[in-house]
Amino acid sequence: MTSKNLRGFSAGIILSTGILAGFYYTADTDTDSVLTEETVSQYLSEKGEIAISKDEFTALKETQTAALVPAAKEEPKAAPVKEEEEKVFQMTLTITQGMTTGEVCDLLQKGNIIKDSKEFLKYLRSNNLEGAVRAEAHQVNSNMNFDEIAKEITSS
Repeated sequence: MTSKNLRGFSAGIILSTGILAGFYYTADTDTDSVLTEETVSQYLSEKGEIAISKDEFTALKETQTAALVPAAKEEPKAAPVKEEEEKVFQMTLTITQGMTTGEVCDLLQKGNIIKDSKEFLKYLRSNNLEGAVRAEAHQVNSNMNFDEIAKEITSS
């Protein structure tokens, strides 16, 4: 770039900056709009809403809180009933020759004996019991933990 080109470029930047500054400082910036009750009520009526005072709002809030407190006290009473009604699931798990350990875990989950087949599979792998699963019928129930189920279905 020659010096004449550079001077022309810088003169263009200075000129455009001056024009923009002129418009910026001479533009009418008096856009303060004063909110009045009329404009607020007109806006609320257009939106289908109403305005309430702070006193009414706090009264409604207290009423809502008071209505929620008895409901919260009733919930703990219902929880013990559910614990007493917990069902024990029993099943005869028939493992056939050629079934994978993952398939066995899925059968246990479908029979509601275990909650997560992946967790039981991880347990079998971590205890090196994956290859020790016996192909026969086993009696299992949902009260058994992973260790008890593993002892039942393996040869160990």
